[in-house]
Amino acid sequence: MATLTPTLTLTSTDLFPDESLNLNLTDSLEVLGPVTTKRIVLDSGASNLQTQIALLASGATGKAYVLLYNTSTATSGEIITIGDDTNGDAALEEINLELAPGEFAFFPWNASRDIVADASSGTPTLEVRAYQAAL
Repeated sequence: MATLTPTLTLTSTDLFPDESLNLNLTDSLEVLGPVTTKRIVLDSGASNLQTQIALLASGATGKAYVLLYNTSTATSGEIITIGDDTNGDAALEEINLELAPGEFAFFPWNASRDIVADASSGTPTLEVRAYQAAL
């Protein structure tokens, strides 16, 4: 078993007129191995999700902590949409989040549904890491 320590720091001196923002959150998460690590190039020119570009398949693990990172350096476009193909028709019916170039998300996942991705334009690369939670 290993320990994963995520930390999120949000600071701003001009977000609010009368005060500054200084938020620091940290946690200590017990995780098991192995860690799933993938780099996936998404092709926006594909006519569908190319047999569902499943980043993580449901049921593959129990609860996990997931990091998704759009590594694109484009100044615009190349947005990666993360969602669910609920109808099995190779199209995203449910959109959970969108990651612009350089954006990331870290969240707990209960592994009850596939995590599927698609690109709005270009061929951005998505880095995926999943750390299985120790229960």
